[in-house]
Amino acid sequence: MSEVIAVAASSRRGGNSDTILDAAIEVFEAGGATVERIIPRELSISPCLGCNACMETGVCVQQDEMQALYPRFCEAKRIVVASPIYFTALPGSFKVMIDRFQCLWARTYLLADPPEPRRAGMFLCAGAMRRERYYRSCLTTVKTWFSALNVACPVSRFFPGLDGADDIERRPDYLREARDAAGELLRFPG
Repeated sequence: MSEVIAVAASSRRGGNSDTILDAAIEVFEAGGATVERIIPRELSISPCLGCNACMETGVCVQQDEMQALYPRFCEAKRIVVASPIYFTALPGSFKVMIDRFQCLWARTYLLADPPEPRRAGMFLCAGAMRRERYYRSCLTTVKTWFSALNVACPVSRFFPGLDGADDIERRPDYLREARDAAGELLRFPG
């Protein structure tokens, strides 16, 4: 079991949000945590069918790579997401993964069987635009997904003004901020 699941949500590998995530991971690993990186774009995940079969069982009927992810997300002590903003939303491959957690939403809210115990997560978001409302809309989606996993989101950060693939290299303050956020999450109970 991984103590920390780190979701690299960007479709572009090695870009700004990946570099921000790497900075946070350094802190977790320095503290002795085992970190598992999940990259939605590299997984074979079908979109939610909207069939509602999971409303009765809390289990998704589709058989793909999500089946292996469910227990890992339910057991991790911390969940960290680093994502860019694409057209004021989360990247498509990441959103497809989130939608497939509808079965956990059903399990938590309809069947009253949430993953235990209550845990903590963090959202790190990079964006070209400096408008915080776009970040807030992405944060709402992540917090809603976290709630289905019985995960609080006490720590989040927005890193605006990052558009080019290596813009983060000119912002050491952002990397310090990501490390500080990771330290904050480690201090949070749960």
